Amino acid sequence: MTAFPGASRPVDGRRISSVPVVTIDVMNDHQRRIARARLLRREGKTYDEIRAVLGPASKDQLERWLRGIARPPETYRSCPKPDLRRDCRRLRANGHTYEEIAARTGASKGSLSLWLRDVRGAPSIRQRKTARPSRRELPYARAARAAADCTRAKRRTIAAHALGSVSARELLMAGVALYLAEGSKAKPWRPRDRQVVFINSDPAILYVFLAWLDLIGVAESRRTYRLSIHESADTAVHEAWWAKSLGLDVRSFRRASLKRHKPLTVRKNTGDNYHGCLVVRVLRPAALYDAVEGWWQRLVCESTALRSESVGCSQGSPGWSNGMTRPFGGLRWGFESSPGS
Repeated sequence: MTAFPGASRPVDGRRISSVPVVTIDVMNDHQRRIARARLLRREGKTYDEIRAVLGPASKDQLERWLRGIARPPETYRSCPKPDLRRDCRRLRANGHTYEEIAARTGASKGSLSLWLRDVRGAPSIRQRKTARPSRRELPYARAARAAADCTRAKRRTIAAHALGSVSARELLMAGVALYLAEGSKAKPWRPRDRQVVFINSDPAILYVFLAWLDLIGVAESRRTYRLSIHESADTAVHEAWWAKSLGLDVRSFRRASLKRHKPLTVRKNTGDNYHGCLVVRVLRPAALYDAVEGWWQRLVCESTALRSESVGCSQGSPGWSNGMTRPFGGLRWGFESSPGS
């Protein structure tokens, strides 16, 4: 409600001030809600108490409506508890753990995490952590790991005996699959980049790849070798290790490719067993690359036919209901004896 007082004006040379006060309702509902909200806020009401009177209103709306009004002290919910915080910090500095501090003071672990994050643990805490064995070192954990290792070794032995000797044809197919998985391949946006480059850090995988190159007749004069390793490593030592492991001439190695070392990067491959990666490149590779694509295409066609036949025969077969198909040709490979394991 707004009132406008009367104004004196001259009438026939005389000034009169008998104009009555006029009251006009110029506020709409929205303005009334804002005025009511500001009044309630000055009375010390919280946002929820204001909503209970005015109805639904978002936090952003209330912040706009109440701009310029200081937040009442009564609406602050947190209690700093300086004495309790000081006691907790003193106990932590004396070597007590979070559990012990929480039990003695009644403070929650969430509060302790905020209050004590900058307090370094006393030497007694670090000694207790070091003396306490991890779960991996407990007797039952060691026994479980030993049993699991024994089971894996047994499965590997059974699978190796089931595979038997490998023929030249099988090595050819294995090499093709290995190269398609690990070797360089032409991209759709670079279809003519038909390079035969194989890089890996596992000497066993590289030995199989080199045996495959021997099988298909790639002469040693068409191969180049290059070590790829971090610049902090001793390239000569690792080149000698690769040459000895794969039966190569260390003089045939080209200049090593060094990766920039980043000390801040958390690397796991820094132990004595890390020797970088060996890059094997075949010179004049176009014909070999085309042959690999042809071999792979044939292998895909044959695998598709075998899988279709196997899936058709496995309908209703007990023990293979978990999505696995029966072994091709009824062969047993050493891992299908317990499908549920």
